[in-house]
Amino acid sequence: MNWTKSKIYILSALLAAVSGMSSCKKYLDASPNKQLTVPAVEQDLRAILDNNNAMNTAYSAYGAFASDEYYVSDKNYQSLTDIPAKDYYVWGLNGEPTDKYNDWSTSYSRIFSVNVVLDNITSVKLNGASQQDLNAVKGEALFYRAYSHFQLSQIYALPYNPASASTTLGIPLRLTSDINEKITRPSLREDFGSIITDMKQAVSLLPDISLTKLRPNRPAAYAALANVYLVMQDFKDAQLMADSALNINDSLIDYNTVSASQTAPFPLFNKEVLWQADVAYSSILATSRAKTSNDLYERYTTNDLRKNLYFNNSNGVITYKGHYNGQWQGSSVYFGGLTVDEVYLIKAEAEAREGDVLTAMNVLNTLAKNRFVKDGFIPFSAPDKDSAIHIIMDMREKELCFRGMSRWTDIRRFNQISGEEVTINRQLLGQPYQLNPGDDHYAFLIPQEVIDNSDIQQNTR
Repeated sequence: MNWTKSKIYILSALLAAVSGMSSCKKYLDASPNKQLTVPAVEQDLRAILDNNNAMNTAYSAYGAFASDEYYVSDKNYQSLTDIPAKDYYVWGLNGEPTDKYNDWSTSYSRIFSVNVVLDNITSVKLNGASQQDLNAVKGEALFYRAYSHFQLSQIYALPYNPASASTTLGIPLRLTSDINEKITRPSLREDFGSIITDMKQAVSLLPDISLTKLRPNRPAAYAALANVYLVMQDFKDAQLMADSALNINDSLIDYNTVSASQTAPFPLFNKEVLWQADVAYSSILATSRAKTSNDLYERYTTNDLRKNLYFNNSNGVITYKGHYNGQWQGSSVYFGGLTVDEVYLIKAEAEAREGDVLTAMNVLNTLAKNRFVKDGFIPFSAPDKDSAIHIIMDMREKELCFRGMSRWTDIRRFNQISGEEVTINRQLLGQPYQLNPGDDHYAFLIPQEVIDNSDIQQNTR
């Protein structure tokens, strides 16, 4: 294999996505054969991280394509021109996705940008900024690198199983902006070790409150860590990270105060948002095509405020409207950030799995009393651990639906726990499709041109 060709190919994919960014274009020349201009002052690094088009948008949509929250009609499916989305809708069982880059290049472009920041963090001058400002820049860059690697692991690697993570192929870790760094696929355990190291360092550097929710802060980093530990089935550490996040910000919206008549009931940057991000746009997820699963909708009780706040019901056709990004991007772009309500659910689940059923139910009820009609809310209770977990999982699915990769990640991790496996079924053009637990299609194929121009091993089929 010609490694020079491989590096140029992969880096050019990264640079193509970031070279147009006005705030940092001078640092990211489109040609990998030219030297990068070195940032000189803190404000140069800050400009890279404050490019919201690169750092807060276009997070992975592939998990949303593949999840069981929605369906599209045969007619709407046939009208789609987004071929990869059509392929991912049936998990590649009807022909593997044909896209070249998309989630892969977008994520690694973001990682490349933050690596430029991290590689120059010790050499720039403050130029009027404080050391605290520079620490925040470093913390944000580490957050973005860790979170992007984590999302890539949920798309291009098989689900994390503690018993096999040391022998399961992970995704390439990019820890410098050096184009000469050899590209390999470490184990999934190594991936998660690096993600945790980065995010823990981010925790130590980030402020409790950011100037804007477009910038990650300490509770957002704790929330991200809680998610990582949840996937790893390390429920003790998931609970500890959730506690740490809630100790800083435990704000919840009382849904009794929100009007269901609004087109977008939840405003941008609402108080439950820890860090604002959006999922990449795709026409298959537009409300004109993506219809909510009837099974999911019918499970909301009449006194559950989310039934009318999250959904429109037009003659039995259900569409989602409860996005936490308001009307900023419209109803076709899913919210993909981190929120307080999710942290409550992580803590409740972790407590239940660790055997503290009473605490788990108390935590769940703290959230639930803000989601149900006040006069009609009866606190949840559970006689045992398994019952508590079942109640929490039902609440989690109904609370976090249409939140980017949340449901997809949950299905992947449930399938690693005996007795909790989920099988996804679709009917399309008269043909049934089924994704079973343990199927290799839970790891999407790495873009073929990356495989062709590198020594990276492709996922199995």
